[in-house]
Amino acid sequence: MSELSFAAEPELVHGPKEAPLVAELRVPSRGASRIRVRVEQQDDVWTLTFPAQDGPYLILGFHPTGDARLTVQICDGEAALTWGDTLVHELRDVPSSPLEMPPLLTHEARPDRMAGRFTFLTVRRRASGRIRDMTPAQRRFLTGWGMLVAIDNLGRMRWMRKLSKRAAGIERLANGNIFVHDTDSCSREIDLAGNTVCAWYAAERPQGRLEGGIPVPVRSLHHQPHQMPNGNFLALSAHSRPVKNWPASVHEPEKHKADREIVGDMVVEFTSEGEVVWSWDSFNHLDIYRIGYDALDAYWHVRGFPNAGDWTHGNGVTYDPRDDSVLVSLRLQDCILKIDRPTGEIVWILGDHTDWPPHLRSKLLAPVGQPFRWPWHMHNPRITSEGTIVLFDNGIYGARPGRERIPFHKSFSRGVEYRVDQERMTVEQVWSSALTDDDIKERTWAMGDAHRFEETDTAMVIHSICMPHGRDDIGMDEEDRTQRNVAEFPSYARILEYDRSDITGILFDLTVRDPNEIIQWEVFSGVRVKNLYPEHLGVDFDFGDSLETAPRTVETTS
Repeated sequence: MSELSFAAEPELVHGPKEAPLVAELRVPSRGASRIRVRVEQQDDVWTLTFPAQDGPYLILGFHPTGDARLTVQICDGEAALTWGDTLVHELRDVPSSPLEMPPLLTHEARPDRMAGRFTFLTVRRRASGRIRDMTPAQRRFLTGWGMLVAIDNLGRMRWMRKLSKRAAGIERLANGNIFVHDTDSCSREIDLAGNTVCAWYAAERPQGRLEGGIPVPVRSLHHQPHQMPNGNFLALSAHSRPVKNWPASVHEPEKHKADREIVGDMVVEFTSEGEVVWSWDSFNHLDIYRIGYDALDAYWHVRGFPNAGDWTHGNGVTYDPRDDSVLVSLRLQDCILKIDRPTGEIVWILGDHTDWPPHLRSKLLAPVGQPFRWPWHMHNPRITSEGTIVLFDNGIYGARPGRERIPFHKSFSRGVEYRVDQERMTVEQVWSSALTDDDIKERTWAMGDAHRFEETDTAMVIHSICMPHGRDDIGMDEEDRTQRNVAEFPSYARILEYDRSDITGILFDLTVRDPNEIIQWEVFSGVRVKNLYPEHLGVDFDFGDSLETAPRTVETTS
């Protein structure tokens, strides 16, 4: 065994401009089996332990302000050798403008009870105002920026990846990289160094070809991506058809009709080469005349479908390997569908029973038990190991078009978990983050995410677009100029973690909120992880100073 020694001076190099909280450390050494790096920044200390390797070591976990001091140690067995000089890392390229730096504020944190240690989030911004009223500059402000961040379990930012596009759903892939959709119908795999490993884009998107990207033969890719156990990707893809005599009013849908192009959703499974190997088309299975509130809004007008009606508005998809099925959330149908993947048949429908055509009524799940509430304009279903379904319920309207709606200030959003008995065709609500008025934390009108963490019996609920409290004048109709619309109010995001056995026990509470209420901040979705580093790299991230654990340390200087 060669003697433990440094072969040259350690060198610290900044990461890419898009990932300013990342650095690479080169540690030429002989005889080392481990490299240990102690990082001190602000009043925080953490230690990274790497298996020895030939290439550079990725240093993660920097805070966005303040210089960092790194102590480098090489180890083998009980022997440890410390480089005598401390390396200083000066941050650069971290956004300083309040227009580009999400304002994170932690109100509560109980790391001892929380699941995992880090949370990846997709952060978005926008100016106040209805989409139809936005100027070109406001549209660029909304669509031409995005950010992925990772926060620790105290709510401190520890990683960021700046994006040139508005981001949507996020997932961590099996290889530890990040997978994210953007609003240009592009899905990207990004590693923790901040590099784009691969990008897939909808070949028929209006933005055209993506240089270096892999085309997927669809018109769009949107909302929440999902990696399947076979390594393929499950995604939502919108396309359109012309329809005769489609409802031209959500308030009197039977009275007002007009010919219109409408947008419906497909679920597609595509390979890493961009080949679509399975698809399911809502146009082939659902009633095109069953519309939802918001069907006439301008959602798709700025996403490649000018003047098109919003029919299904898929906003989440996931795969259940237990029986080779797919769950898809359709916001404007106010339902979750279970689809048998081999046949494409709808197995059941979780949602309000109003207005379904005769051929689908036998698929409707019957509610059992109390308390129980149907989801309304829900988002992002996920499946637990027990087979229960966790989703975010915006809870708005509480009725189908043509029927009296719940005013926005009397609705409330929540995370909710359902258990389906497929044999009996019933559904039971087994958990909710809000059951009474006293439990209500926020009222939101779009997006949102919810996760159940089984090892800690906790749940994370992300309220993406929170509205001001105590207002009874918040309007939902985009075309109604007699009321201020939800998009015209100052909004913010809020991430909560609950003790599932006692929903009054809030373990984590963080807001992303402009104190001046000028910018609307949003968090589309999130992923909780134990370690910033992919598991296969074998890197230990210790919140503390573990250099002291070395039994024997030999000091050296440069």
